[in-house]
Amino acid sequence: PAALFRAQEIAAADPRNTASFLGGEDFATAAGMVPDPETLFLPKMTVLFAARAAGITPLGMIGTVADYKDLGAVRENIRRSRKFGFEGASCIHPSVVPLLNAEMAPSGKEVDNAERIVKAYAQAEKEGLGAITIDGMMVDVPVAVRARALLARHAAIRARESR
Repeated sequence: PAALFRAQEIAAADPRNTASFLGGEDFATAAGMVPDPETLFLPKMTVLFAARAAGITPLGMIGTVADYKDLGAVRENIRRSRKFGFEGASCIHPSVVPLLNAEMAPSGKEVDNAERIVKAYAQAEKEGLGAITIDGMMVDVPVAVRARALLARHAAIRARESR
């Protein structure tokens, strides 16, 4: 568990580092705790924040992936983990690969929404506006940045799939 206190230093240790993750089962065993979403939340998020601070990709799922046979639970874990900012995860079984690919990728609806936000916010910036409303939702710099990042991620996934 001592490495958790150096997560940011580890994530930024070398420019060749591209991603960071925490092995939930390993960490829980070393820390003497039960590996579940509740107990692993803090250590997993600590590693995610360290990865973001280092400018690398945070990988992982909030809970443990040991029970991979309950695909419904795995799918929900992936969705929850993506919501918290994880961008991918390792797979302990081939059955998890299609779930990760489907759930970690932006949906068509998310892409459409991001495209609308980016287009509308670009126009707003030209007009000197710092915030606008789209469908009753406030859109400002962080929302536009998040939309651009989603589109970049979508483009990267599409490029990879076309190889």
